[in-house]
Amino acid sequence: MTQTKQTNRQNMVYTLLVVMIGQVGCITIAIILASVFGGVWLDNTFGTKPVFTLVLLFAGIPLSVFLMLYVAKNAGAFEGKIRSRREKKLLLRRRAWRPKNVPPGGAGLF
Repeated sequence: MTQTKQTNRQNMVYTLLVVMIGQVGCITIAIILASVFGGVWLDNTFGTKPVFTLVLLFAGIPLSVFLMLYVAKNAGAFEGKIRSRREKKLLLRRRAWRPKNVPPGGAGLF
């Protein structure tokens, strides 16, 4: 691998990691906010002060971990798709071009 290809690959991996960390952070914040607001609303509705808020916050922890793993798994799959597309393009460039219905030896052209 040449230096520029290796640098491009590292940049792609770093960008993918930053995007994944941003997604996980946004999902975690959304879960916490939904737990707090939902818990406060339920506590005010039923007259139980901290019960629903604490239950929803503690229920949000495993949900957040599960979604973090899901996002990480999908990010790895996305990186694999990008790599396979690039490899396919490289293989197509390396092959010699020939018309569609012509055998590899070139017989039948004339």
